[in-house]
Amino acid sequence: MEALRRVTAQRRRPGRNWRRTWCAVTAGGVAVAVSLTATPALAATLVRSGGVPERGIDISAYQNANGPIGWGELAGHGIRFVAIKASEDTYYTNPYYLSDARAASRAGLAVLAYAFANPGRAGGAATASFAVRAAHYRRGHGALPLVVDLENDPYSTNDCYWFDQGRMIAWIAGFTSRARALTGSWPIIYTTDAWWQECTGSTGRFTRDSLWLADYDGGQPAAPSPWTRWSFWQYSENGYLPGIGWTDLDVFQSASGFASLRPASEPKPSHRQKRRPKHQPKHKKPKAERKHKPNQKKRSRRIKKGRHLPVTNHHFYPHYHQSR
Repeated sequence: MEALRRVTAQRRRPGRNWRRTWCAVTAGGVAVAVSLTATPALAATLVRSGGVPERGIDISAYQNANGPIGWGELAGHGIRFVAIKASEDTYYTNPYYLSDARAASRAGLAVLAYAFANPGRAGGAATASFAVRAAHYRRGHGALPLVVDLENDPYSTNDCYWFDQGRMIAWIAGFTSRARALTGSWPIIYTTDAWWQECTGSTGRFTRDSLWLADYDGGQPAAPSPWTRWSFWQYSENGYLPGIGWTDLDVFQSASGFASLRPASEPKPSHRQKRRPKHQPKHKKPKAERKHKPNQKKRSRRIKKGRHLPVTNHHFYPHYHQSR
């Protein structure tokens, strides 16, 4: 995915054994021009029964070296998604990420942001936090998961950044946990079969993360352990497409935990106020209880001996008058 192996953008030349083949793949009645090394396995993957092929690309700042990318032209050639490099470790942000993401989205492409990992420079959690900020990630707005690019160290002769397997597993766990906490989704792991075996020992800790597998051998690859299938497959690192030029080529297939490139966004909250029923009874507030004041004398009519009550009150005290 990180084709340049450097932070700065520069021109890349195709490999010696690379050959460009233009072919038309018909899927669901739609003819699509594809620049790739044609293989029967790839054709079988692209031309799926009952659907349009989910083809895509992944890019970095390099693809903007010759001017703006023609996203509308790419969409016309059947490109349905793009992964754009947002950051590298905690020291680099792609200056073209935001403009490319907006333009690709307007052209109808699904957009994913990826972070190139450099475990030797910063921790996994810090790298994930930096990537989320660089990608301007907005949680809950139908955004696709973050992608972490795990591959051979481009700055040294050691593939695993001089990490042992236990330390590398801990680094990946820090990244995935922080990405999950900040975005609400488990990130996608981009890697190769050889790197995963060498640097993690094919650990089974990350089954909740979808797999983006890079494999250029020509045949449809099998997913490394512990995954049973890949969600994305980068089948070429030397592709060519009008509207962008040299680029990596990918394909998407629905897999468990990652079913669609078009996730449903969260429903918008309703701003309508609830109407009250016309004849809603008013709830009367209970009368406040009278507090008894200890210093206040009770007002009561006491009858003293030798006193006659008024005539008007005779009927209230009949027994009193009869006793006299």
